[in-house]
Amino acid sequence: MHHPFHMLLNSLYHVYLGFLGPHSWVKGKWFSVALASNEPKFIAKDTDMKFFIHKIQVTPESLQFHFHRKVRGMCVPTMMTAHKTKKKFQYTVNHSGHKTIFLEKVDPKHFVIFCAHSMKHGKETVVVTLFSRTPTVSPDVMWMFKKYCKTHGIHASNIVDLTQTDRCLHARH
Repeated sequence: MHHPFHMLLNSLYHVYLGFLGPHSWVKGKWFSVALASNEPKFIAKDTDMKFFIHKIQVTPESLQFHFHRKVRGMCVPTMMTAHKTKKKFQYTVNHSGHKTIFLEKVDPKHFVIFCAHSMKHGKETVVVTLFSRTPTVSPDVMWMFKKYCKTHGIHASNIVDLTQTDRCLHARH
C-alpha cells in the first residue's frame, strides 16, 4: 500500500510535468546523431561550429542544452539556454546572434529533431539536429530526418551522419 504522502508527491510531480508541457519530453541524456544545414560551414568536417549534445535540462521557462564542442581537438563543455516563447514548441536563444529554435518532432523514448533559424545580414541560416537516446538510430529514423531536411530546402549533401565521428562521448559524465 502506498503512503498518502508519497501519493501526493507523485501527483504533484505529474502536475509539475503537465505544467512543464510537451517540452518536458526532451529532458535527459541524448546523443548527437545527425546534423544538417543550408550553410556548409556549420557541417564542415573540422569546424568548431559542431556541438555534441550530452543532456537537456528542463525548467518551466527554458531548455538548457549541455553540449561538448570540439575546439582544436579538445572536447569543451558548453551550455546554451533556449527560452520558451508564447508559441508552442518555439524557443529563442541569444547565443552569437538571435536564433529561433523549433522543437519539430519528438519521440521521448527515442529521438528529437530541433530546427534552428537565424538571420545575419539578411541571410537566413537553418541548422537541423537529430538527437537520439542511444548512440545510433534506426534507418527509419534517419530516413525521416533526411526527408524532413529535404522538405526544408536542405540538400542531401548538407546532411551529416555524426555516428562515425568523434562526438566527445569520452567526455560525458
